[in-house]
Amino acid sequence: MRILLVRPPDPMQHVQLLSHTRPMNLAYLASYVRQHGIDVNIVDYETAPYSEFDFIALLKKYKPDLVGVSCMTPSVLNGARLCAVAKRFSSQIATVVGGPHVNGIPIGTLEEFPSFDYGVYGEGEQTLLELCHYVVGGGNARDINGLLHREENQVVKNSARPQIENLDDIPFPARDLINYKLQAGHAVRGVSNETSSTELFTSRGCPFPCKFCAIQTTFGKSVRFRSIENVEEEIKEFKKNYQFDHIVVGDDTFALNKSRVEELCGVFSRTGIKSWNCDTRVSTINPARLKMMKNSGCNKVAYGVETGSERISGLIGKKTSFEQIERAARWTKEAGIQHIEGNFILGVHPDETLEDIELTRKAIKSLPWTFVSVSIIVPYPGTQIYHMMKEQNLIHPDCSWEDFVMFGKPPKWNTNNFSSNHLLSMQKKITREFYLNPRYIMKQVFGVRSWKELKYWVKSGTSYINWYFTGQAGLQK
Repeated sequence: MRILLVRPPDPMQHVQLLSHTRPMNLAYLASYVRQHGIDVNIVDYETAPYSEFDFIALLKKYKPDLVGVSCMTPSVLNGARLCAVAKRFSSQIATVVGGPHVNGIPIGTLEEFPSFDYGVYGEGEQTLLELCHYVVGGGNARDINGLLHREENQVVKNSARPQIENLDDIPFPARDLINYKLQAGHAVRGVSNETSSTELFTSRGCPFPCKFCAIQTTFGKSVRFRSIENVEEEIKEFKKNYQFDHIVVGDDTFALNKSRVEELCGVFSRTGIKSWNCDTRVSTINPARLKMMKNSGCNKVAYGVETGSERISGLIGKKTSFEQIERAARWTKEAGIQHIEGNFILGVHPDETLEDIELTRKAIKSLPWTFVSVSIIVPYPGTQIYHMMKEQNLIHPDCSWEDFVMFGKPPKWNTNNFSSNHLLSMQKKITREFYLNPRYIMKQVFGVRSWKELKYWVKSGTSYINWYFTGQAGLQK
């Protein structure tokens, strides 16, 4: 059997992405089914340009029995179009959709898009394998946990599949199926796209019930960890087979456990990792932990701050204080970590007021961030914020799934206190105040340490100016 796993084109493909990650979810799926004797290939149309002609040529050459697409909400329309092309090419090709969108709207996704024969919700490895066996060998689709399928013009949602308890049972992602030569932007803010990097996941899940986040729709409310030995083995493997200079640790919340952070830092040091970065919460770190991270090569920590208002932080389930935010930024700087990123969201709760946003503005202006991301809330399906905004009729009737992007388009939703135009205006104002501050510009210019860094800052600066004046998120290709 042959399957083709596809990341469909991003709706903003006409611009060059500022931040890009590899389709590691597809690489994990590929390695799992390949381990069981299935021929698999990956094509990433978020980095490679898509054309229907080239896709049909690929179908002719590879002759897949099943085409699987992994879709974020903004890319689900393109995923459905791509599967429709596959079905027109051959009615014998089965199609399946997975990813965040179908996890947020399981039955609705298949009801809306007839080009998807099946849907996978929850973790996909075991479900995809069983689906492959069903497609070629038959049986009863109802026996496959975690599967959505069609019966007599009805979409049937099978029982949920239990989570994989031992993540060490999942083989390392199939990096050999990812084209690392393709570049669509930099892997992470502060790292040049000329730096060879890869993503590394040491855990799955996040225990925090943030109302704007859809992580738990896929991985549940618990966190599962890979063994330290398994992580080290993977690093040794890709260091042997690839020349990666940098690791993007993809864990949703890196610094949850003190002893684990210590062990992972030990692994990074022993294996000779040049540099790495991670995301975490302001409530999970302390000076000793940050110093340990710095000594093992950490050159950037990104904090999911979201808001400077403790009132709003409580309403969205974040429950962090300004004191925690301030200490995290200051401690990270004192530890000597090169880049400190604060991620903020305007309109993160429908009841956010101007006073709340002024507190967010204060948290941005007064703390030593190297980067800030000031996005407007995107009410992703499956989140509590999505249901809240739907019930309050805050999402515009003409809103398309392709409008669910953080940058590059005006939002197609309001909050109770702000119009979409007002949100966009405040986003630009706060971002301008940060990045066009002469003191900030001079600090970055005099902090340049290499030709790579200089090119990175020139490209990022040009891209920002382009976005500010045109609304488009990135450089034109």
